[in-house]
Amino acid sequence: MKLYLGTDICEVNRIKKFHIKFNDKFLNKIFTTSEINYCTMQPKKMYQSLTARFAVKEAVSKALGVGINGLGWKNGIDFKDVEIIRSENGSISLLLSGKALIFQNKLKINNWSVSVSHSENYATATVIGYL
Repeated sequence: MKLYLGTDICEVNRIKKFHIKFNDKFLNKIFTTSEINYCTMQPKKMYQSLTARFAVKEAVSKALGVGINGLGWKNGIDFKDVEIIRSENGSISLLLSGKALIFQNKLKINNWSVSVSHSENYATATVIGYL
């Protein structure tokens, strides 16, 4: 079985600074409406939740072997091509669309496992795509 691994760590303060500087324009460029709604419903943990989702998107781009558009990757995926879905029991899954879905299908990835963790200052994500 072939595995596609990606991991990322991101500073919470980095996402907070971008949001303060660019307001909702930043949020709407990076996150889907459902991701924004989930994260903003918890004001005390909003930036940790946003940063965790950002880290997942970066980790997926690494697992797919491409980058994210807007960060210097010519053939990358868009941030919104990777959506983080939270189930009622708290588990996280992925919904890929656009170019991310094309790369997923090219690699024949059928399933994703996602692990996310965050502290006050950092968020980390690891994803594994497999057949």
